[in-house]
Amino acid sequence: MTLEHTARSLTAQVRSRGNRLQRSASWNVAHDESRDFRVPGAQSLHRGLMLLDLVAVMSREQCGGVTLADLVRVTGAPKSSIHRIAHALVEAGYVERTEVGNYRLGLHAQVLGQLAVANLDPIVEASSDSLRRLAALSEDTTFLTVRQGTYGLCLRREEGAGIIRNNAMGVGDRHPLGVGAGALAILASLGDDEVDEAIERNDQVVARHYPLVSESVLRKSIGQVRADGFALNPGLAAVGSWAIGIALHDSEGVPRAALSIASVEERLSGSRRDYLVAALKREQALIQEAVSDRLSERP
Repeated sequence: MTLEHTARSLTAQVRSRGNRLQRSASWNVAHDESRDFRVPGAQSLHRGLMLLDLVAVMSREQCGGVTLADLVRVTGAPKSSIHRIAHALVEAGYVERTEVGNYRLGLHAQVLGQLAVANLDPIVEASSDSLRRLAALSEDTTFLTVRQGTYGLCLRREEGAGIIRNNAMGVGDRHPLGVGAGALAILASLGDDEVDEAIERNDQVVARHYPLVSESVLRKSIGQVRADGFALNPGLAAVGSWAIGIALHDSEGVPRAALSIASVEERLSGSRRDYLVAALKREQALIQEAVSDRLSERP
């Protein structure tokens, strides 16, 4: 079998696993349910925000919006409850209904997105060009993951020109720190106390949804990242989906985000891996320099 045929076969496998294992909304619901920092008396607000998040990530792949049945299926909540919350979001303008009755983000949500751009984290702002350069260089899929408590949130994604399309993660997807190359790079850059806290808080959801990422495997991976200077995910989050990543730190040295390149094993091994790790480190240095320059320009 030729390399091209092998790559096409692996691409189909990764796509299939991505569609089955990592439907963004399903994962985000599963991760959200594992959290233990609920604010007493704010359950209704929390449910509304969770549904808004689901409409956003599910509409990402369905331009025509998502159906009520989709939302009920993913959340497992009663149809009447989901309909009531969705109706409230529509009345508030954060969700709108299409002509066929589907749901998608409304004008108020879009306004919030525009306003948020004005307050972008300097690391996020500085990483845009890096993502594009890495995607062009590698011809693979590149990601920006930002830290959100004990989770990593995919904030940006850039496709390369190659035939491999890695669907293990999309914008809006959230995974526990340590799961995936970017989230592992962030976790390994934290202090030991923060590492212990993250592992403890996420232990149940990791055990339930990521059987290949045991605590012993995770701690061994952290040691390897610290020794190598980059993170390698050898298909532990979604079998067949490999990735390499490197952490991005703010001006005080705190890991805030990570750049990663995802593909299949054959494209992230040997000398090619070394070549791409060196490219990640170059972009890391450029981002850190850009962040320092922008901070120095502030009054």
